[in-house]
Order: sequence, then C-alpha cells, then structure tokens
Amino acid sequence: MKMVKGTAGADHRAAAPTTKEAARLTFDVEEITPERASRLLESAVNPAEDKKAISTYAQAMTNGAWILNGQPIILDEAGRVIDGIQRLNACIKAGVPFQTIVARNVRADTLHTIDQHRRRSYQGVLESRGVRNAGKVVRTMSKLIRIENGSLGRENLPISWSRYDRVLSANPELEDACDIAETTRGSRLHSTARPVLAYMAIRAGLRAELLTFLREIGPDRTSGLDTPAGMFCMQVSVLEQNGLPLPVDNALALSILAFNDHVSGRKITQHYAWKEDYGTTPLDENGQPVSRAALREQAPANLGLPLVDGYPGLREGRFDTSQATDAFGGQTDEEILKGAQADEGRERVRMMTVTPELAREWMQFNSGNRKVQKNHIDVIKRDILNGNWMLNAQPICFTGDPMAAANDDTPRLLNGQHRLHAIIAADAPIEVPIATGIPEEAFATFDTHAKRTVRRAGNRVDDRVLAAAAKLQWKEDNNLPLTGSGNSPSATEILATLERHPDISKGFARSRRRGMTEIGSSGVMTYFIYRVMREHAAMGEEFLDGIEYGANLDKDNPILSLRNIAKGRRGGLSRGETLTMLIEHWDAFREWKSQQQSSTKKKQLKLV
Repeated sequence: MKMVKGTAGADHRAAAPTTKEAARLTFDVEEITPERASRLLESAVNPAEDKKAISTYAQAMTNGAWILNGQPIILDEAGRVIDGIQRLNACIKAGVPFQTIVARNVRADTLHTIDQHRRRSYQGVLESRGVRNAGKVVRTMSKLIRIENGSLGRENLPISWSRYDRVLSANPELEDACDIAETTRGSRLHSTARPVLAYMAIRAGLRAELLTFLREIGPDRTSGLDTPAGMFCMQVSVLEQNGLPLPVDNALALSILAFNDHVSGRKITQHYAWKEDYGTTPLDENGQPVSRAALREQAPANLGLPLVDGYPGLREGRFDTSQATDAFGGQTDEEILKGAQADEGRERVRMMTVTPELAREWMQFNSGNRKVQKNHIDVIKRDILNGNWMLNAQPICFTGDPMAAANDDTPRLLNGQHRLHAIIAADAPIEVPIATGIPEEAFATFDTHAKRTVRRAGNRVDDRVLAAAAKLQWKEDNNLPLTGSGNSPSATEILATLERHPDISKGFARSRRRGMTEIGSSGVMTYFIYRVMREHAAMGEEFLDGIEYGANLDKDNPILSLRNIAKGRRGGLSRGETLTMLIEHWDAFREWKSQQQSSTKKKQLKLV
C-alpha cells in the first residue's frame, strides 16, 4: 500500500488550525509488523486487553480481511500508545502485519474521549442493507441461536456478526416471523418472545395455527378460559395486575406450552407452569445458583425451556461455543474481505475546521447509515458549547473527498454522522481529522469493540461501576430524571462529576457486599450509598445496615418492606425500577424515623 502522509492544516481548503496542539498532529499510513506491535505495546498508557476484540481482529488479519477503515493507532506527545491496544495485540496473535493510519502528537489528556460514541451494532448493518424490522430480527436471532446451542439462561453466549449473517441467510422465515409479530401488537405475549414463537411455529409447518393462536391472545380474543389461549391470557393478566409481569423467557415458555395445546385442541383445566431447571447446580438460600460456572456445567440445556412440537431447529444456528471466535465467513466478512483485496491505497487524513454550513453540506453524503441517536448528538453538542470538545484524532470518514465530490464519484459518509449533527445543533465549528478514500466495505468495521470505560489515574475502584454511579449523580446535579433513557453525560462530564463528588467512590466497597448485591447493581448501589450518606449520615448508616443485614427490624419499618420486595422480585427489576424502589423506601424510612423520634420526645416530656 502506498504511504500517505498528512498534517494538520495541510490542505489549502482546510481552515487554519484553531489550537496549538492541532497544528502538531500528523497522520501516516504505515505497516505494523508483530515485532513493531510488541515494541509499541511496551509504552502503552493503558495496556488492558479485551480478549474478544483481540481474537476477532486477529481472525480478520489471518484471513486477509483486515481493512484500513480510517481509525488510527494513536500516540501521544511522548510516543506512548493511547489507543489501538487491541489491534496491536491482534497483530501479535495473528503473526501477520497490517496496514493502519498512525496518529502522532495527540494530547494524552484526550484519552477518556476516545471511543465514547455508541458501539456500532449488527442492527445498524442490517438497517444499512434495508432489512425490515432490523432490531426485532437481531433480537429474535439472538434468542434462537442461544436456544439452538442450549445456552439460554445458562451463559451469556457471544454471537459474532458472521454467525448472524449465516443464520439470516439460511432462515428466510425470520423476517416473516418478525413481520407477523409486528402485525399482532396488543398481544398478551411479550414483543421479544412473540417472533421467537412465530419462527418456531412456521418452521414446524404450523403457520395457520400460529395466526389463530396469536389472534386469540390479542385484544380481540373470543376464546374462553378452558382454551389454551384463554388460560394464557388470564395468567398474564393476573400477574400484571399484581405488579409481577412475566420475564421474557418465562413468557416464551408458557406461550409454547399453550401453543402446543392449541394445536392439539386440548381443553385446559389448570394454569400453565414453567420454572427454570437448574439441575444439580448448588443454590443459595433464595433458590438462585451460587455461581455461573456451576450453572453452565450442571443445568440442562436452556434450563429446560420447552419447544414447539415438531420444531426442527435453526439452520446454521449451532457452532463451537468453546472457541474464542466463531468461524470466519458470512456476508459481512465476505464484503470486508472483498474491500481489503480491492483497496487501492487512496486513504488520506487531514485536519479541517468543520463549520455548521460545511456539516450541512456533507450530510447529503450520509446514506444508508445507522439510525441517529439524539441523546448522543446532545452529548457532543453540550461538550462543544461548554468548551469541553477535545480533539482526539478519530477521523470523520468518507469513501471519497467531500470537498471534491463529482456527480460520477459521490462520496459516502461512513463514520461521524453524530459529530456533524452536533456541529449543526450547536451552530459552532469544531476541528476534526477527515479521512478520505476509505473503502466502502469499511462501514461494518467501525465501533465493533466495547465502548471505552472512563478511567482515573491511580483509582482502585472498578471504573465501570464508578462511571455508572457518576452518571446518576450527574443527572441529579442537573435536575434530570434519574431513570429512563436519554440524558446521558459525556466522558468529560463524568470526569467533572467525579471531581465535584470525590467521596462517591467510598460507597464502592460496600456496594459489592452480598447483602447489597442482592438488592441492586454495584453502580446503582454506589450512587445510592453516597446519596443517603450525604442527605443524613446517621439515618443513612442505619438504613444501609438494615437493608444489608436485615436484623431486628420492626414490622412497620420501611426497610423490611424493601427487603421483601427486593427478594421477591430478585432479577426481575430493571436498574431504574431498583433505584426508584430504593429512593421511595429511603424517603419513607426518614419520615418513619422522624415520627419515632417525635413520639419519643413527647413521652420524655410527659415524664418530666
């Protein structure tokens, strides 16, 4: 590949650099050998390894499918690697060199801003291909692949895009099943479970029976309680009225049992029941497995989930789950391989100040991209307007040059649409690297690794937990709802929140103790512990001891109610629901405690 060099402001059409640091940045397309990768890793600022990402990248390199997608190996002013750790490790693992852009002289304090964008999903790839109901198709495949491999409920089986490609190509019934699920809204069956049942029924040759069953568990049902559909609907209704909605897998299991009876024409005299079968897995006092490892080894496939009678299975769904990566192949892999082989070496990177006007002009090249996330745009917009935008050497990538677009060679925007939208929303320019000449097939390779965790130098607390707690504190500081989607802070705002609230990490150790983990996740509990200790240290300590140990609680103590609810719905509450429950009971406890103290004072006054 031809060596291509670029520096900040090197193009006469680019605006002059606005910062001293930007003027020193350089970009080179270089070959990284395994030996050179080893030397670079010796200077890595954060050498933490993501084994899954390394294996995936190494597989692509070994198969000749590594594609130069514009995302650089980033070195700081001292020549230390601050981004690209997984790619360098993959090069060593594969034992073959690879071509990449190398960015130098990037400020080390921008590390926390790298890879903060939303991780690109396989759903985004399907959306770019025009697949209907892309999100539902992916969720249905995920559930069916896990069922096919017996891992449902037993382990969080990683599924590669290659496997999704194979399954989607081999099972045209998937889109049919998702279409049917979309047209049966208002059903008593959960929207995630519905297309799974539909696919199994279609594969079993029971499409007509499926349609009648779905109609009878919908809003226009006519069947009585002695029918499978009627009994299923009654059970779901009763549970929902009592605030105990069925988890997805339980709903799927009951619907399968009811559908099998519907097909056979059985009359029903008792309710349906299904409970996860843990086999010989040791359980704790709450009836939950003591460890994931024991569950994987000793529980039956899919924890005993029933299947539709006559269901022959998912074509191409089974694979060797013991391997670090799935076999190479499928449409996405083939497209990337084709792009790597056809790459003409036209890649170039240069710095540009992108104005709102220029961003609007470039949006005409944004075709077939993933759905825009408004919250992510808002995050970048706030950083721009608050002076927190940091140049971190990650380019906005195009197939051609957007500044020299011709009718017969219209460039496509491959990566960076959220930054362009944010520039328009903020109505302010920012300086960013622009990569051109990137192969079209590189689209599916962006942001496939895990999102970078905000890290603090010298911090001994789990960074992911601390970031989760800081997000909640940021919402509180900005008078935003603590629960629900949207309104997420940027990496810079998370760090600023931690600086304003240095004591938030003090709750981490306690959040990991067993009595606390039974109530909520460490991120939620770390924030909550900090909150109650700020609001009333003495009462807070008593409240936290109560929910952790549960000793000597009066029957009207709100802590007792909290513990009963949490244990009764263990694993069935979302993080938002858990946090709401904690805050409501904390407020109730303080009021109850104040009433107790007031009553005690009155008694003392009477004695006097």
